[in-house]
Formats: sequence, C-alpha cells, structure tokens
Amino acid sequence: MSSTNQQITIAVDDTVTWTWGSGTHNLRTTGGVEMFDSGYYGQGYQFSHTFTIPGVTTYICDPHPNSMYGTVTVTATASVGEQGLFNFNISPVPASETINISLDSLGNDQIAIEVYDLLGRQNISTISNVTNGKTSLNISGLTRGIYVLKVISGTTTSVKRFIKE
Repeated sequence: MSSTNQQITIAVDDTVTWTWGSGTHNLRTTGGVEMFDSGYYGQGYQFSHTFTIPGVTTYICDPHPNSMYGTVTVTATASVGEQGLFNFNISPVPASETINISLDSLGNDQIAIEVYDLLGRQNISTISNVTNGKTSLNISGLTRGIYVLKVISGTTTSVKRFIKE
C-alpha cells in the first residue's frame, strides 16, 4: 500500500481493493458515510470493501497517517431526476425485532432486501413480497448496532441506515 492523498470516485456497489506493500499496515475510515477497519496485516495482504452508500468516505493507515490516506467518493448510479429511483421509509428506528418498510410507490411487488453491517458484511439477504406498499423484515438475529438496508426493485436500488437495539 503506498498512498499520498489518494482519491477515487466510484459508483454505488463498486468494490475497491487495496494491496499492502512492504511493512505492516491497516486501513480504517476516519469519517464519512461508510465504516471499515481492515485490521493490521503484512506485505501482500489485500483488503476489499464494497461501497453501498453514496457520499464521501475518508481513510488512513494508522502507522503512516501522514503519507497513507485518501478519499473514496461514491456516486449514485442514477441522478435524482431519472426514472427508477424510489424512496422508502423504515420504522421504528431504532428497532429491536422487526422493521417495517413502506414503499408507497411500489404498490404490490416483489423486492430483494439486503442488510449490511458497517464493515460491509452482508447479514441478511431475502426476497420479500410488498403488499399495498408495505413489507417487514425480522432483524431479531442481528446484534446491536448500525446497519445499512438495501432495497432492490427490478434494476433500481435504494439504501438507508437503521439502528438495531
């Protein structure tokens, strides 16, 4: 890994892979919309993260914070005015057992739902039937924390964060 203020712009769902050069390094976020921490590893290690939320995320290598750092800017795959984007709401927030998902623009449809922790690990992947613009998801098996809920309808994807109590 060699870096001096590396900057990259990618689309939602793109994966960035970092490869460690000589020495021991880590990679962790210092701010922004996503969070990850690679842990410390030696030469040749590769760390990958799939970015699922539009926005900017900054990162550093703790042993070399003045020379190994950067920014990942994630852009939505479609602009706000384009067809295919949909909005959804989650309740209650925070939630402990079940989250209710309101997708009024979809009516009756079938959607894919994915839940990721802030390290980018997928915790839930399921298909759900939407009835009158509503569906629910059992989250009782998740540990407490902040998660990203990804809803996929056809070729469009929308994401929101929620808190599991």
